[in-house]
Amino acid sequence: MTFGLLALVAGAFAQQSEIAKWDPAMAVKTAVVTNGVKWIDGKYLPIEGRAFNDVEHYYDRLPAGVTTNVNGGVRSMKHHTSGMLFRFVTDSRSLHIKWTPYSGGLSMDHMPSTGVSGIDVYRWDTARGRWCYVKTGRITNPAGATCELGWTPGTPCIINLPLYNGIRSFSLGIDPGAKIEPYAHRSGVEKPVVFYGTSITHGGCCSRPGLGFVNIVGRDLDVPVVGLGFSGSGVMEFEMSEHLARIDASCYVLDCLWNMGMKSWSNGAGCPGRNVDENYEPFIRNLRAKRPDVPIVMAERCDVWCKGPNDQDVYIRKLYEKLVAEGWKNLVYLPKDKMFTGDFDGTVDGCHPNDLGMRSMADAFAPAVKAALKLK
Repeated sequence: MTFGLLALVAGAFAQQSEIAKWDPAMAVKTAVVTNGVKWIDGKYLPIEGRAFNDVEHYYDRLPAGVTTNVNGGVRSMKHHTSGMLFRFVTDSRSLHIKWTPYSGGLSMDHMPSTGVSGIDVYRWDTARGRWCYVKTGRITNPAGATCELGWTPGTPCIINLPLYNGIRSFSLGIDPGAKIEPYAHRSGVEKPVVFYGTSITHGGCCSRPGLGFVNIVGRDLDVPVVGLGFSGSGVMEFEMSEHLARIDASCYVLDCLWNMGMKSWSNGAGCPGRNVDENYEPFIRNLRAKRPDVPIVMAERCDVWCKGPNDQDVYIRKLYEKLVAEGWKNLVYLPKDKMFTGDFDGTVDGCHPNDLGMRSMADAFAPAVKAALKLK
């Protein structure tokens, strides 16, 4: 299909995503006080990482209307809450958290339940000038879990949601007389940085949600993020470019190479429907056409061995140079050489990063995003 015909086929997805602003009146109106705790439904808390309202379930990452032009992995994993978080400031002296996971599969053989289905809490430390980890909400029962902690009134808070599971319900409990307010980003960036990628972007396989590299980049740069990593399924179908383009983003980060092939592989077939040299250029051209002023980061394939560019990397480097020669602006190229620790200690299985590897990934991606956003 030509680029023009592809655009016509996907035209139904071109409308912009409109996310309702946080409504403090609804948070008050719907709150329920039980045993000295005021419970607020997560639907009425200041949330980040949720990019669409036309969804099947409130916490879904993609619209309900994702079609079979997008692979089944994406359609099922759109229910995961990777990259979603609540960010607020409260004058409560305690926090009580209740959540029910979307799926009963709480863990994987190479990723614990704390990362797959748990939550974790961060506080803003003014003295250190950074977000600091406070507590993990652990889960052992598919019916749900709870987490309680003391809190210093006036301290900004982040609650990260599960990476490889979703949320059916979430409630935050605070003191009966306490209030909740959104907490602004010190970077001044209010539109999200949208990451689209594979299992590593999804969060596999860190020990808790806050250690996914997308969430680390969000904290390090103090910018909102949207995490659209789909394990084994980030293959840059044209329709996905339409969904990304609906998001009013500050920057797009494309990191899909692990899940894609090349036509030159396997006697010229490669991975039909999933080849870099078939999908990448139509995808990025449509994204730029729909969002002409939004910066795009083109990332090489993260590689434990760091032995230099592979043929996928060579292809996107040539494409990058071609687009720059055409006059494209706000295009950032991210080589692979700093994405991993340089040995296998940064992985859980020789491929997916553990917590150490996720920090290394974040340290590579953050400067590229910072350059794209022109942050000081």
